[in-house]
Amino acid sequence: MKKSIILSTLMLLCAIPSFAAVDIHETTAPEYLYNNGYSSEAIRLIQYNKAYSNGIDFRAEEQNKIRNKNKFLKFMDYLDPSRDDNQFMLRDLRMQTPSYEDL
Repeated sequence: MKKSIILSTLMLLCAIPSFAAVDIHETTAPEYLYNNGYSSEAIRLIQYNKAYSNGIDFRAEEQNKIRNKNKFLKFMDYLDPSRDDNQFMLRDLRMQTPSYEDL
């Protein structure tokens, strides 16, 4: 009786860590990333990469922001190439739906 209780307890303890698994969708969620110390820029880039790999057009909101800049800021972006123009990960992306050719 004592052996079976000890054995069943050990088997139960070995099975408990398997319930602590984290799904990939959970690890790329913004709340999870923020709570684990990632910066807001890193979270934004992870979300861009995730949307790009799923074939979702994430650029519409960012492009509207760029289009709505006033002319002075556009001119400053033209003069100073080191200035952030919010075009990171938005250049030369041709969005299309994923197909078998991507494999």
